[in-house]
This record gives sequence, structure tokens and C-alpha cells, in this order.
Amino acid sequence: MTMERILRAMGDVMAERGTEKAGINAVAERAGVNKVLIYRYFGGWNGLLEAYVQRGFFLSMFNDKFLESVPDNLPAENRSKVWSEYTIQFLREFRARKPSQELIRWEMTHGETELARRLAEYRDRSYKNLVDKLAPYTDFDPIAITSLMVSAVTYMVLTSAQRDHIVDIDLRTEAGWERIETAIRRIYSSLNIALDRENAKKAEVK
Repeated sequence: MTMERILRAMGDVMAERGTEKAGINAVAERAGVNKVLIYRYFGGWNGLLEAYVQRGFFLSMFNDKFLESVPDNLPAENRSKVWSEYTIQFLREFRARKPSQELIRWEMTHGETELARRLAEYRDRSYKNLVDKLAPYTDFDPIAITSLMVSAVTYMVLTSAQRDHIVDIDLRTEAGWERIETAIRRIYSSLNIALDRENAKKAEVK
């Protein structure tokens, strides 16, 4: 419980100050613990930041419990729906978690550091595990599709803090974000249709 309180306090501090200005002292003060405990539990700032990501505080889908909750052997038509809803969950959760947004901003300006690389590699492994278990389009390079969708969602959420619109999509309103969610569902539905047509053509050739 103490470790969880520390990690939640870290999220609060990052949301208020940004990752750049957060630190052990501020986290300890917010959590109401001696900073010695943070060093004992996490080994220091880097360990604290890694634990924040790996234990699901960054986003809930970046941990083993989420992966275990994904059913095995889903038929392709069900995978399509589940995968689009996963992408929408990612969008909604990333929008709601300012600490996660601040962490990504920090990574974008500190990408050359070992810590930033480790955090990015952890997320990449999580994506890869999810794709291996869930992606419905094995013939359509699901890693490339997932990378594109995640990058688009990340960009739109981060840019919404600096601009009100993208073309005529109002990023200040839920109606604007609902348009994005509808587009995500249509993209995956279209991929499913395209895959079915391609498989039908292959069957005809045989």
C-alpha cells in the first residue's frame, strides 16, 4: 500500500510540475513518507519512474494483468472489434492521464538517455505482446498498423493542449473526440473487409 501511495503521488507531482521538475523530495512530501523509503523500494528516481510505467500507472494496458485478461483464440471477426476498442481505450485513458502525457513529453526531449530508451522499449514489448495475442490482421503487418494508430492517438492528445482544432475537428469537445473514435472503428472494420476480400480472391485462385 505504501508503494502504491508513492507511485500515485508521483503521478500527481508529474501532472502538476511536469516530469522534468518532479523529484524524489516532492514525491515523498506528497506521499507523506520519508524519501529513504523511496530509495529502499525503488532504488532512486529511475527505478521509481520505471515502476510507474511497468505497474500500470502510466496506462492500465501496460502490465501483465491486462494481457492476461485478453481472451485466447478469439476468432478474427471478434478480434477486429476488440482491437478497435483497445485503441479507443488507449485514447480515452491517455486523454485522462495528464501524468502520462507529461511523461511522453519528457521522453520526446530526452530520448537519447538510457532511462527514456528503457521506458520506450518496455512499452514496445507490451505492444508486441498484445499484437501477438490479439491483432486480427496477421497478413497486414499488424505491428506497422498498431504503431501508426498509437502514434496518431498520442500526437492528437498531446497537440490538443496547444491547439483547439485539427482541420475542423474540435478537440475541446467530446463530440470532436467521438469523431476520432468513430474513425478508429471504421479503419479496423475496413481492414477486416479488405482481408476477407483478399482471402476470398486467394480461395478462388486455388
